[in-house]
Amino acid sequence: MTLNFTIHYTERLVPLTRLQLSTQTKPTSDIGALKSTHAMLQGSPSEATVQQSIDFLRTFPVRGDKPGLQSDSEELVFHNAVVRKTIFNVYALAVDLYLEESSAAQLDAEWWADIEQSTWSVASYLLQSLPSRLHRVLQLIQTRKMAVRLSAFRPSSIAKFFWDAAPIRLNPFMVALFPYLRDQPTAVAPFTPVTARKSTRTTRPDSLAEKIRDGIMYSIQRVISLLLFPLRLAREECQLRRNELEKVRDERAEILGKLLELRPLLANGLEADFNDSTTGSSIDHQALTEFLFKFTVVTSGDASQEAVLPLIEQLLSAFKNHAIMHDAYLDAHDLRRPSQLTRLWPRLFLLPPLTLYFAKHIYASRATLADLMLDVVNTVQNFFKGWLFDPIKDVLITIRAGGEDGVIVRREAVAADLDSLERMTLALAKDKLSYDSTQLEALSHQIRQGDLTAVLKIYEEDIKNPVKSALSGTLLRSMFIQVQKAKVDLDQALAGIDKLLKSQELTFAFVGVAPALAVIYVAGGFLGGLLSIRRERYGGKLRKTSVWLAMRRIERLLLFQPKLLHHRHDTENVHSENIPALTTGLLVLSLAHLREYALTSLPARSRLREGFLEDIEILEDPALRRSEKLRIIDRMWKSWGKELGWYDLAGSNR
Repeated sequence: MTLNFTIHYTERLVPLTRLQLSTQTKPTSDIGALKSTHAMLQGSPSEATVQQSIDFLRTFPVRGDKPGLQSDSEELVFHNAVVRKTIFNVYALAVDLYLEESSAAQLDAEWWADIEQSTWSVASYLLQSLPSRLHRVLQLIQTRKMAVRLSAFRPSSIAKFFWDAAPIRLNPFMVALFPYLRDQPTAVAPFTPVTARKSTRTTRPDSLAEKIRDGIMYSIQRVISLLLFPLRLAREECQLRRNELEKVRDERAEILGKLLELRPLLANGLEADFNDSTTGSSIDHQALTEFLFKFTVVTSGDASQEAVLPLIEQLLSAFKNHAIMHDAYLDAHDLRRPSQLTRLWPRLFLLPPLTLYFAKHIYASRATLADLMLDVVNTVQNFFKGWLFDPIKDVLITIRAGGEDGVIVRREAVAADLDSLERMTLALAKDKLSYDSTQLEALSHQIRQGDLTAVLKIYEEDIKNPVKSALSGTLLRSMFIQVQKAKVDLDQALAGIDKLLKSQELTFAFVGVAPALAVIYVAGGFLGGLLSIRRERYGGKLRKTSVWLAMRRIERLLLFQPKLLHHRHDTENVHSENIPALTTGLLVLSLAHLREYALTSLPARSRLREGFLEDIEILEDPALRRSEKLRIIDRMWKSWGKELGWYDLAGSNR
């Protein structure tokens, strides 16, 4: 990430390091060597290529007294181009070095901060680092030839060690277990348990039950104190390492900011030297020498040389010494995050026995597990067949056939009951009322319309003499006809309900298959998330959260400029439009993170990615004032906040 940012930040200076050749150049061995050296420097900046360039320039003096070689010859053009490219690569190496160190310090500080915030993470870290702590204790015992007594492990001794009312005095064992205590005061405040609650009544002594309860509560609090005191020391250790890493980050970021402030001076020096190489005869590189002098002061503290090549050599030597001292400082204070093996050893230690235990348990229960798997397979098969495939098949059949059959009654049964009612009524009218064919046809039409007036009149006459009509008349026939009429009415009502159900048959079919589809959707989403099959948009929640935090950090840096510990508080510069070097360096760290996110997580060749990178490039401009950068930040919140989900991460809109 850092080298990509360095190349991007210095690419505008590359044209000032190019060669300006003449078409009449006569190739010589010296020019060929210079040309090959310049071509070697065109690759990625590295200490090896810069050192080779310096060695070559030291063995290649530019001679003005050589016959046929004047100071304005093509050889000088090549020589100056190699010098410019070498200085450019040294500057790129410096920017990359301090950016990489500050970025690594910030990432490690964030890691320690995450550990510090969670009690479970602190306990896990304490367990992971336990072998190294015990190893230091054993080394201490072997070095000082101490005698370990079993009485030291008695509960009373441990209790006295943790619960002494006076501050705990540091001893070699505590320092070996928690090395950060070496730089702390000579005593640490104990983790004293809370005094048991006592009765506020002073007129009578406490009862026996209250004394027992207070004693039990006090004992429980002492046990809790025993468990929490190591966690407290481990948390303070994480906090101290985070603070030290933030201090290292700020120091490297301040130098990085000063280096970035030197870029205009480097651009002017390269341009002046380029013009001198094409039009003049100067080989003293005055503008570049001035830049190198300030460059050396920023990185090394002082400049002991005055010429170009000695200054470059001093810079390279300072870079090597700085890298060695930086690594030594991190190792001496144990500021790096634990190694991967240290973090994984509890899992690796517990994995074999747990694997063996589960393997034996599974083998012993293989018959039960086989039956269980068979039941699961049958359940899944029945679910898909009975609740998914068959209902979907019924839906397709309903769509294709249109539901011709009745749901409750059939049309043939209704027609048969109606025909029976018609025959019964016509027979009664013919026998009782002596209807002719014309009257019978009219009565048949009335029956189809549901009108049985003729039968009702006969019934009304019969009930006047019900006994006589029942024995010798037509009372029973008229009553049976009315029963048949009630049956026909019921069939027609059921036919209406059946028609209503048939009109919603497709809806009922989809309702039947909807629960199965819902179950499959939920189960598929759960399995997809469990197996991480679906790729999250824009890098996922963790990446978007890191970008959201970087945006907040940039805005906070522009609003409240940070100060190093060795800096005096200057209230006049807090609201100044000029951005100090420390703020510039910290801004570059966050901007490099944003650029890396845009290049790796946003869609390629999209307007989102191009617009996001354009805003970052504007913020990277050191000539931009603080108020203007704040306006760019506000525009980025409005433009990309909703699309990248920053508002959801923040919990509320801006």
